[in-house]
Amino acid sequence: MVAMFFILTVVFFLLGVPMAITIGFSSIIYIIIADITPTIVIQRLFSGVDVSALMAIPFFILAGNLMLTGGLAQRILDLANSIVGKMTGGLALVTILGCMFFAAISGSSIATAAALGTLMIPAMVEKGYDRGFATAIVSTASPMGVIIPPSISLIIYGSLSGASISDLYVAGLPAGLIVGISLMIVVYIISKKRGYKGSNAPFTFSQFLKALKRSLWALGTPLILLGGVFLGIFTPTESGVIAVVYATIVGFFIYKELKMKDVWKIFLDSSKSTATIMFVIANAALFAYVLAYENIPNTIVSSFLSLSENPIVILLIINVILLFFGAFMDTMAILVIVVPMFLPIIHMLGIDPVIFGIIVVVNTAIGMATPPFGATLLISSNIGKSPLLTVSRHSGWMLLALIVALLVITYIPVLVMFPIWGF
Repeated sequence: MVAMFFILTVVFFLLGVPMAITIGFSSIIYIIIADITPTIVIQRLFSGVDVSALMAIPFFILAGNLMLTGGLAQRILDLANSIVGKMTGGLALVTILGCMFFAAISGSSIATAAALGTLMIPAMVEKGYDRGFATAIVSTASPMGVIIPPSISLIIYGSLSGASISDLYVAGLPAGLIVGISLMIVVYIISKKRGYKGSNAPFTFSQFLKALKRSLWALGTPLILLGGVFLGIFTPTESGVIAVVYATIVGFFIYKELKMKDVWKIFLDSSKSTATIMFVIANAALFAYVLAYENIPNTIVSSFLSLSENPIVILLIINVILLFFGAFMDTMAILVIVVPMFLPIIHMLGIDPVIFGIIVVVNTAIGMATPPFGATLLISSNIGKSPLLTVSRHSGWMLLALIVALLVITYIPVLVMFPIWGF
């Protein structure tokens, strides 16, 4: 029965069936054949999304879409340019820094790749950057959208694991900085070797202040989303609601780039994105039920512990497995399938579920830029009009930088958890 269940899942996946339908349909077939009461399907589908923490997701998506349409992208890029644009590889560094800023607003890697790719790839090519290299930068930098709060992935992990979403947000910020800085170092070295120079104009503090002033309202969104949660003023869901109100006011009355004709499309796109995510989570809950019914998590725990009881070794094996999954599977699918299986191991080894959540999310971020099916890799390649193999070849050193950052986060967790644990 178990073999048939997994064979069905793999077959559907190889046939290109969407992951949510794959895991849901496989689970339903198993339940029917195993003669389990069919009503369990409805119960599990509804209980999967009947989680209060998930209420934050539609508000974050809506707030991100409002701000994306409201004209903050160029203002944020101007600020990033004023900080690093004069350095070697200035435009490349601006792109990475812009992705970090943008991630703290949109909460989505795909949105970040689409927005920054459209703006920055043509700009870099015009300045003499290799098109494949420029596209690879967007591909590897935009996944920070799932690491830096407000991250939808962190919310989903929190709902699956019971870990505090506020603590995940607190840990996600330094994790995103570690990943971003690692990527900037590698891109700086490559740019220096290839002779990609920054702007000829010298850095001036007055230009920085001017750019900062223009972007203050745009930067207000992450301050609301993160500051309120960090300070305990409101919950992640409440911060999402406030961000929607704030984004609406800024877009309509301050930047005046948000028009009434845009509102319908924004709400429609936000609804579609929310429905897609909830559909995946609902089917994942059914999938998790089948796994629990067959006692698969405990079997996996026993198998892992038979290899080693050393947390260092176990975490290395988990990272390898997650990186492999990331090359083929969607971020959401990895979270909802892998977390229920690995969480018992984490609890048994005494590893903090918050740092494990950061490790899982960083792995999924790397997977988004990893060939052959990484989401940001595919989107960036399409936007940059560069062949997938070319972008993948240019991504090599950048992916290595991301993996190094992952290992740092995994084995020196205090760098991420110090706001929670203290020194």
